Amino acid sequence: MKKELAAALILLALIAGAAWNLAYIGDFIGSLEGTLSASRARCEAGDTEGAAELLRSALADWDAAESYTHIFIRHAELDSTTDAFYELLGLLMADEREAAPGAYAKLEAHLRGLYDMERPNWGTIL
Repeated sequence: MKKELAAALILLALIAGAAWNLAYIGDFIGSLEGTLSASRARCEAGDTEGAAELLRSALADWDAAESYTHIFIRHAELDSTTDAFYELLGLLMADEREAAPGAYAKLEAHLRGLYDMERPNWGTIL
């Protein structure tokens, strides 16, 4: 009976940890998406310097979370998201507003994908 109780407690701890991780990554990605949305609005208004400043802020937050992300997120996803940040930043610094909407969409898709990978679904459960 003690073994079954220990196994049940471990299972509950794993479920709680997964729920905490999902909440954390959701809040983190939501914060980045909010800053990215503000950056996009500034870019659309013609303020590429302001947009780049906001994007640098989001990139700083992304870099600051490295100790967490490098443990819980696949490295290929981290690399592609970081590349998308720098691609967009390069476009903003070069004042290429025409190419920016596609780069914003690409970065947003990468960020959404990070959250979607963590969400449980039938494919990950079975």
